[in-house]
Amino acid sequence: MTLDRLREAVAGDVPNAIMPLFWQKGGPVEVVRTEMERIGDAGIGAVILEARPHPEFLEDGWWRDVDAVLEIARRRGMKVWFFDDDTFPTGHAGGAVASAPPNLRRRFLTERHTDVVGPACGASLLVERTMFFGPAASLDPGRLLRVLAYPRAEDSDTLVGDAIDLTDRIVDGVVHWDVPDGWWRVFFVSETTDGASAPHTDHIDYLNPASTRLLLDAVHEQIHARYADEFGTTIAGFFSDEPGFYNDPDTFDFGSALGKAVPLPWNEHVAAALSAALGEDCLPVVPLLWAPAEGAERRVRSAYMDVVSRLYSDGFSRQLGDWCHAHDVEYIGHVIEDNGAHARLGPGAGHYFRAMAGQDMAGVDIIGGQVVPGFSRGPFANMAGAADGEFFHFGLAKLASSAAHLDPRKAGRSMCETIGASGWYAGLRLFTWLTNHLLVRGVTHVVPHAFSPAPFPDLDCPPHFYAHGKNPQYRYQHLLSEYTNRLSHLLQGGVHVAPFAVLYHADAEWLGAAQPCERPLRVLMEAQLDADIVPGDALPQARAAGAAFTLGEETYDALVVPGSDFLPSSVARELLRLDEAGIPVVFVDRVPRVHGGPATDLTDRFRAVPLAELAEVAASLTSRAVRVAASAPGLRAYRRDLGAVDVVMLMNESTRERVCTTLTVPRAGAVIAFDAVTGTCRRVPFSTETTAGTAVPLDLAPGEASVLLVGDPVAWRDLPVEAAAVAGAPVVVAADWTVATATAQQYPVFTPWRSLDDLVPLDRPELLPRFSGTIRYTSTVAPDRLDGAFVLDLGEVHEIAQVTVNGADLGTRIAPPYRFTIPDGLLTTSSTLEVEVTNTLVKAHPDFFSAFAQQEPTGLLGPVTIAPLQRATPDQPMP
Repeated sequence: MTLDRLREAVAGDVPNAIMPLFWQKGGPVEVVRTEMERIGDAGIGAVILEARPHPEFLEDGWWRDVDAVLEIARRRGMKVWFFDDDTFPTGHAGGAVASAPPNLRRRFLTERHTDVVGPACGASLLVERTMFFGPAASLDPGRLLRVLAYPRAEDSDTLVGDAIDLTDRIVDGVVHWDVPDGWWRVFFVSETTDGASAPHTDHIDYLNPASTRLLLDAVHEQIHARYADEFGTTIAGFFSDEPGFYNDPDTFDFGSALGKAVPLPWNEHVAAALSAALGEDCLPVVPLLWAPAEGAERRVRSAYMDVVSRLYSDGFSRQLGDWCHAHDVEYIGHVIEDNGAHARLGPGAGHYFRAMAGQDMAGVDIIGGQVVPGFSRGPFANMAGAADGEFFHFGLAKLASSAAHLDPRKAGRSMCETIGASGWYAGLRLFTWLTNHLLVRGVTHVVPHAFSPAPFPDLDCPPHFYAHGKNPQYRYQHLLSEYTNRLSHLLQGGVHVAPFAVLYHADAEWLGAAQPCERPLRVLMEAQLDADIVPGDALPQARAAGAAFTLGEETYDALVVPGSDFLPSSVARELLRLDEAGIPVVFVDRVPRVHGGPATDLTDRFRAVPLAELAEVAASLTSRAVRVAASAPGLRAYRRDLGAVDVVMLMNESTRERVCTTLTVPRAGAVIAFDAVTGTCRRVPFSTETTAGTAVPLDLAPGEASVLLVGDPVAWRDLPVEAAAVAGAPVVVAADWTVATATAQQYPVFTPWRSLDDLVPLDRPELLPRFSGTIRYTSTVAPDRLDGAFVLDLGEVHEIAQVTVNGADLGTRIAPPYRFTIPDGLLTTSSTLEVEVTNTLVKAHPDFFSAFAQQEPTGLLGPVTIAPLQRATPDQPMP
């Protein structure tokens, strides 16, 4: 039952939601065992075994290490997932492709062209070219398919007419042609096996089911043959990492779309499906995949992208998922989504939702500094070059959670690979921020990157969470695990409440200029108007429900359509159907024209709303959104209806602005806050003197998250709920501190350092610039009064704080806010306050990945204050 989730979250009796990558690198099996035990000690209930670094994949050394992992997993009740290949990205098939028949290898459609001018009687063209420095370097033309001459504009590359097929005019490698009057471009169209991304030469053809079978036979079947009895019990399934077309020699050109002069994915399945889609032999028009043709290219390009994205979905993703289901396990993973690549060729898979079709969780990743607090607008520099902050902050995680909400196979579950390849600067503080960033967008599972058994320091994509005991933050890892598991479980209950659907822009982008869906998403989310991304494929299943429409278990009050030049007629028909049913359809910035097939001109029916006015217009269309009294663009909100109560997660993602306002939740009732760090509940002030629902005062510091439950108090009737409390006037703790230090391996034995009369960053050049570990600050607290409880606020901390007062442990905070409750009776006239602050390893071990990031200071910066807690009576609402 959904209300049981709150009790389970309070008790910590919740399923695991964390599945870190555990690199298998060979070496002593004892090290593998130790690392696996440390993963379990960190409160983590599953691992994904990544074989990429292992020298003996599917050989004796590999099986030895996996046997050890599975033995510990069985004993500790953990789950094991297998990374589904020997290298990254998925598709190498354990090396099976290198010896596979030619029809199972990747193939590409290529073109070269020669421009000619006529009239020219008796002209000829060479079919093959040999480079000037010798036949050994000749350009392999592959298998020539067609030679096609198109009329072209004199002053541009634009094709201006129909093709003349010159293929049958080839004699002994020469095309003989009397060139008609005008300017012409002659295309030599070939099928080849090379010329695309060099690192992926020996990868499967994702568009050929028989080629995908190479991967299943080489990897999945071998693992099943050895461990069949554990499939569906200890072994949970398989994980694919970033499979994609990789047709571009510039391997990670995230903008690789049709029109770029690169090879294109091709085989006989593509040719047949494209010809069927076009209603004619496709080969005479395939040059339009590269060349503009006064708009005629739109039909060919959109059909091609539709074909290859569906073939990828059916021949790769669904086939892997079906195999896993037939063998009692699940299939998860992600593709490359970066900067819009999810809707394109190159490293992308063409269409995010189709690529996820076979998976049991929708997946994305945020590694290498892709999501950085404060950079929600782009571009900003990271390891991959220029990152689009708007996409990574407002589009990426929403792709995963939206697919999970819409696809029954996923049962609401989505995952994100996170924190990896960020460097040692990234610790639990950033990890917590990223976890909240994902949870408040509806992502349910986290795949941290990574645990590594390699000798320290392992230069391979840190941070590594245990690092043979060298990571001083490891001992606190379980706190984030417990927090994540509690919130993930609670936020999977009930029904997601999102007032809006935003149309996925992939098929609009295939037709021309298109606004990415993250742009209107940003405007909505900055106004706390939650939304899912909905692909055009899903719209035929949309059903009117009054003035709203439903898709699966989701109900949306309106559909927001990003502006574009064109929409496919199939999508346009669905928009018109929804409009006729009384569903608001809101176009942003411009109303597109309709491409292909009969459909009413959308401009006859709709008017566009400027992006700047979208939030105001959208807010007028729903009564189901949470509202704030003052603009708070940094505030994110996620709401689920548990039946008797709503659970609302809030996060202030601003790095500068505090959110101090009143939040109104459209449900009447009482309010409590759930602290997922401690598993405790407390009453909070609220008012029901509003027709819009229940009003709650909100005060969130930058980076702070909060979880509220609003509704019938029966939901928490049997739970311990602390009374509402308000802090009185704070008093600054005397700035007289004794400081001692301990590295991860020295802890808990500290070495005295010196005294401080001011709290300053300790990584200053004259202090401890290269220290990584724990710094213990000791001071004396002498409050004016001793009776009652107090709140201790440490102010700014970098980055983990553990506090004791008079020897009593008040707990640990791994991220802001660094506030601790001092219980009644603990303080004396002269109380000893100890604050242990633990930073990351980057100070002692600066690394390649950390060089792309802004480094945080070290230590307790304060101000440290203490204030009396004034508690309300247990049942008294506070306006």
